[in-house]
Amino acid sequence: MTQNFEAAFKKAKRPDIALITNHGYAGVEIPFGGAPDTGGQNMYVNSLAKALDALGYRVTIFARGGFPYFESDRIRNEPEYLAEHVRYIFIPGGGDKFIHKEDIAIALDEQIEWLDNFVRKEAKDRGCRPWELFEVVNTHYWDAAVMGMRLVERWRNDIVADAVNKLLRGAVPDELLDSFYAERHWRALGEAPACHLGSLLIGNEASPATPIIQRVRMAASKWATVFGRKHGNEIDQLVGAVAYALAEVRDKMAPALHILAASEALGVALLELSQDITEKLEHDLEIVDRHVWTPHSLGALKEDNFRDKPPEVVRPLKFCERRDHERAVCDQTIAFAATSAEIAERLLTHYHVPQDQIFYFPPCVDKQVFRQYAANELEKTYAYLAQVSGVAVEKLKSGRIVFETSRMDHTKRKDLLLEAFAMVAKDRDDVYLFIGGGPEKELFKSLSELRDSKPELKGRAILTGFIPEEHIGPLFSMTDIYASASEMEGFGMSVLQAAASGSAVVCSDLVPFAVQYVPDEAAVVPAGEVFDFAQAIQDLLDDDSNREERARQLAEKTQAFDWEAQAAAFLAYLRRRGFNIEAGRRD
Repeated sequence: MTQNFEAAFKKAKRPDIALITNHGYAGVEIPFGGAPDTGGQNMYVNSLAKALDALGYRVTIFARGGFPYFESDRIRNEPEYLAEHVRYIFIPGGGDKFIHKEDIAIALDEQIEWLDNFVRKEAKDRGCRPWELFEVVNTHYWDAAVMGMRLVERWRNDIVADAVNKLLRGAVPDELLDSFYAERHWRALGEAPACHLGSLLIGNEASPATPIIQRVRMAASKWATVFGRKHGNEIDQLVGAVAYALAEVRDKMAPALHILAASEALGVALLELSQDITEKLEHDLEIVDRHVWTPHSLGALKEDNFRDKPPEVVRPLKFCERRDHERAVCDQTIAFAATSAEIAERLLTHYHVPQDQIFYFPPCVDKQVFRQYAANELEKTYAYLAQVSGVAVEKLKSGRIVFETSRMDHTKRKDLLLEAFAMVAKDRDDVYLFIGGGPEKELFKSLSELRDSKPELKGRAILTGFIPEEHIGPLFSMTDIYASASEMEGFGMSVLQAAASGSAVVCSDLVPFAVQYVPDEAAVVPAGEVFDFAQAIQDLLDDDSNREERARQLAEKTQAFDWEAQAAAFLAYLRRRGFNIEAGRRD
């Protein structure tokens, strides 16, 4: 199948879109509710890719590779194909071990270098420039956003290096220009074109001991001669611009730094005299920026959620470092997709992103997976639950099922669910709690110990570990109550999926989907309150008609969360923002 998809992918004549999702175990097969740092964001990216495929695009998803697959010895280094026109490319960097998202910054330099080279090679094979390869580069979470931002920086360096070459070839030695081009990235040419241009001209004339104005006149005369300019006005204009700049900074800047002011002034004046090159430079610098960021979560939001937690809980989350990365990305990115109202608000209030640069794109639902299943479609999943729990299938069918699945992480508060369910189990013997997620061994061990310490949970609360993908959809559908006590959610995709599957929901007030879209249909309780969770679950179990009506209303409310419609609206928004995105072409 992979070979067939590979051939179809290469043959397709569709416009290309890139998605970058860098941490966790991203891939075609997502260990849902199992692997660390892997879950809703990965489901979002894969579903978006499929929607873009349906709209007629060819999609490349970039993810970190070079380390083993989840619970496997096989290294993530070969392309994978999610569909005929959707591929995964794994980017090495940071070593051959899994890295938690809080520590992923150590891998980024290597990954950016590899990604840049990969894009350049594909662009060369296609006969285009690197920034022309993809219509859009859509990054997910801050680590991927840094990669997208740095790609654009490198492309801007290329553009400026080309302009400098056109302006100065013949006026300075070829070997100096060639060296300048080779060093374009560490010089960050795209960040200060005029300063670099002036510096190159001045630095090529005489020695640093020669007065700056004299060196400027020598450089201006050589440039004017090479390009056939009139020696009067142009030279005087360049020298005059530098003299004025130096007069302005003479008493404000240390003499050793006057060369910076001179370089900037000379470069600006030179660009003003070269309108054709300058206009092309400005146009090209604008069109290379194809980057759009989907944060999924923000340090500024999560830090607020954890403000009352002790240092030993907050410290590993590295909020200060994360916010610095996010601030840099926001300063250099021109379009954003917010998956929740809280994220949109923080982009505006904490990072000063203008409202018109934010597109609201909440997670949607794969309706082929998350739906209401017929009885015969549930049989294999009942057998799976019986196997992992030791409870007979008929007993499970006649009882009630409470379910939660997410990565094994302290912020998901699976311990609170066990505590709350212990209170429920004292009053009812027909209800079972299944909690998915693994393999974080220490946390899994502590949850197992908590469960085993409460006799009322024996045979009633089951920690399933990783749940096979084929059982995810049916399990959501057969669930009577989906419970999430999570205290750190960007949106709450699992709650949305449960709602679409026809399950009633009990969740914390830190799950944005529930608070924004279904505050009356879901049972929303204060985060961290064991008794409130227990009471909400008990109330729904005791009132079948209320539980079933809430589940029906939740399923109805999710109908608008359609991936293909939202993806089309997203591309239309980007076109309005000035992105030159080709229309999709179905093969």
